[in-house]
This record gives sequence, C-alpha cells and structure tokens, in this order.
Amino acid sequence: MTSLRIAAAQIQHETNVFSSVRTDMVAFRRSGLKFGAEIDAERGTNSAFGGFYAAAERHGIELLPILSVWVTPSGIVAADAITQLVDHLTEQLITLQPDGIALSLHGAMVSEVDWDGDGWILEHVREAVGWDIPVVAEIDLHANISSRMIEAADILVGYDTYPHIDMAERGSEVIDLLVRMIGGEINPAMAIVKPPMLPTSQLMMTAHDPMATIMRLAHKIEVDPRVINVTVAGGFPPSDAEEGGMSCVVTTNGDLTLAIERAEELARLAWSNRDGFLGGVASFEEAAIAIKGLPDRPEEPLLIVDIADSIWSGSSGDSVELVRFLLDQGVTGAAVAPVVDPEVVRTAQSAGVGATIDINLGGKTDRLHGEPLACTATVLNLTDGHYVNSGPMMTGLQVDMGPTAVLAIGDPPVRVVVTSFPDAPIDPAVFTTNGIDLATTRVLGLKGKGHFRAAFEPIVSGVILVEGPGVTGSDLTRLPLRHTRRPIWPLDDVEFD
Repeated sequence: MTSLRIAAAQIQHETNVFSSVRTDMVAFRRSGLKFGAEIDAERGTNSAFGGFYAAAERHGIELLPILSVWVTPSGIVAADAITQLVDHLTEQLITLQPDGIALSLHGAMVSEVDWDGDGWILEHVREAVGWDIPVVAEIDLHANISSRMIEAADILVGYDTYPHIDMAERGSEVIDLLVRMIGGEINPAMAIVKPPMLPTSQLMMTAHDPMATIMRLAHKIEVDPRVINVTVAGGFPPSDAEEGGMSCVVTTNGDLTLAIERAEELARLAWSNRDGFLGGVASFEEAAIAIKGLPDRPEEPLLIVDIADSIWSGSSGDSVELVRFLLDQGVTGAAVAPVVDPEVVRTAQSAGVGATIDINLGGKTDRLHGEPLACTATVLNLTDGHYVNSGPMMTGLQVDMGPTAVLAIGDPPVRVVVTSFPDAPIDPAVFTTNGIDLATTRVLGLKGKGHFRAAFEPIVSGVILVEGPGVTGSDLTRLPLRHTRRPIWPLDDVEFD
C-alpha cells in the first residue's frame, strides 16, 4: 500500500486592529518564515510542526511541509503579504495532490483582503483541493471562530491549554484525525455554539477557574466514543471580529444532533461562569504596597506584569510605564523586559558597554501606551537578542528580539532589556541571556497577559497584574469596537438561553 501523503502548513497571526503597526511581508520574514525543507528545523519542538512531524513518523506517512510562520501579533495583515503566502500554499497543494491537509492557524487574523482572515485562508484551501480531500486545522485557544471556518474545515482542533503548552500535542492530534478520516474510520460532524461573551484573557488560564471548570466538561464530553473533538476558544476582543468571543465547538462521528447538544451544554456552562473572567488586575498603588513589603533579599523575585502593553496581544511593546513605576518606588534589584526601542539600541551600540547615554526611551510607535521616558542610562550589556525557549511553552524554538541593549536607569538602578523587535517574554532566558541574574533580583517587570506563567510562576514569589495605558488590557471600554456583534457581555445587558 502506498504511504499516505499529508501536506502541512502554518500561517498564524493574532491581529489587534487597534495597533498602528501594519503586518507586512517584512514582519512575516522577521518572524521566521520558512518554506519546504527549512521547516525541518521545527522537528522536536513544542510547536504545531513539531507535532505534525512526530505523528507522521509514528503513522509511517509522508509529511509534505509547505510553509511555516508564526507572526508576532500586531496590526492588520497587509493584502500583498497574505495573498502571496496563500497563493504559494494553494499552488503547492494543487501540485502535490496530497491525501490530506494539516493546517496551523490562529483563528483571530484580520487582513486587508478579508476581516475573517482565517476563514478566507480555509476557503482558498478548499477551493484549491475540493471537498474530497480532508482538511483539519489546529487553532489557538484565543481564536474568534467563525461560521466560515466551521464550513470550510472538516475539523478544528483547538489548544486545550493557556499558556499554550500543548501545541505539539494538538498538532499530533491533527495528523491522527486526518489518518482516521482518510481511512474511512470517521465522518466528522462539527457544531458551534457561541454564548454572547467577550471575555478578556487575563483570567483565562486553563489551570484555574473559571476556564478549568469549562475544560473539565470539555474533556468529559470527549470521553464519549461518538465524540471526535471538543474545542473551547475564549476569543480575542482586539480583533474586533463580528464573530469574536467565546466559542464552543464539538465534532462527532456523523451525529450533528449530538454535536449541537454537547456544544450547547458547554456554552451554558461558560455563560454561567462568565463573571469569573472579570478582574484579576491590581492598581499600581497595590503593587507599590507589595513591593514595600518585600524583604531585602527575597528567595524569589516578585513579578509585576503590565497587561496593557502585552506584545502577544498586539501591542507595540514600547511602553515605559513599568520602568517609570519602579523608578518612582526606588526599588533595588529591579529588572524589566522588554522595552522595544531600536533607536535607543543603536545609540547604546554606538556608545558601547560602560558608556553613559542621554535618551528618550519608549513611546515612539504611538501615544497609546504612554509618553517616552527622558533619562540618563548606563549601557550594561549588548547582545544579538537571540535565545532558545527552554520552558514549557514553545520549547526548543528560537526567539529573535533583534539587537538588544541592557541599560541601567536611575539610582537605585532599574535594569531594562531594550530590544529592536517586539516579542513576548515568556521565558526567563529573556533576562539570563542578557546578563541579568535572577538570583539577585527582587522585582521583575514583564509585558504580557498569561503566557509568561508557564515558565515564570515556578520561579517567582508572586504575580501582580497591573494595567498601564494601552490597548491590550482588561478594560474593553478603551477599544472603539465597530465590528463586534452587539449586544455582548460584559459591554451590554444580554440574555442567553
């Protein structure tokens, strides 16, 4: 028997339409766009392709990698960029004529050619290969799942975890399901129910309630042999998508009625737990009190996270509010990562390690994330900004933050990791590879929302979320939503039966 041939591709972007940074082809290339055999570098990593490769080897099938890119979240995706990538994908699919197609999409992409970027991609794939070739797509837990995505794919497989530590596991599941479909073992029937909920993600961690309760029911439903997959997605409000918000998707083996019933059961549970997604953010005053209560030499640092400048939620990463706050508190042993400011990095490189420079730090992309910080800084270190994630999320994947400078600002000094490119600090290597010893650090400052927890929670004494100026925080009233369906909780009074 001829070996099965599965074509595979990843095009992932989580779009914040309120970001002023347009996502063009330069951004795709800078994020590590790979084609064909180049994707072999992702073997053995905790990524979608890491799972695709592992499952293909286990099944003894031929994997045909076409392209792979996970783009740092930012503004609307440029028409020429997404068109070029999808044209390449569909041309390759027509040439290769595979037995099945494995995709890794985000589910919250907005592009200039179509507001439902992922639905548009899936429709183009379907137009290229027809309806006889199975298409299974891995999607993010923060996907805004649309009816177009449901109609164009045979199965959508969402992450079960936030932070997303199961990317490879879900990628393997995608291949497993394709093999079963091609072999005639299953005939998917997929249903979606969307309660009118638009939660933000700061309390969406799957190890804690309310999401833990919802995921327990999802996994209980999956025990039924008639059920193929259950996906719960919390959505991504800054995409301002018409079908944004919470989604409950159930795929059964040919039983659409059962799929609808189970999806409705999940949606009702999510709705009844909706208030658990609110809050979780402290004031800067509360953070100051916690800092004052720290011992001189704590065994583990306190972690303060600004969720309003969360790079993996599409912010610019150049807010200096955490730096300003720590300077005002006179904190000893503080470090912050990152502040994105390539201009300051170039100044530091020209001056050299040990030099003192006068700078305006941050606040250069726009004024959505606060004003620049005028200060004098000492250059402590200069690096290339490269490191490899060793923590639970995206394990083995290389990070490229571009030329990077570590600056000491103020007295006592706050050490600031200033980078050329935006990327989320989900791994302690963002500090350690830049010469910052966590053992001698009392307070760490990060930009993020939840992904940092996988690697940082085990090594800190506590986590405090704060919200400076920005477009990625918990306050949805800051966002001038125009496309999101209304009424929707928590912005409106709405009922759900």
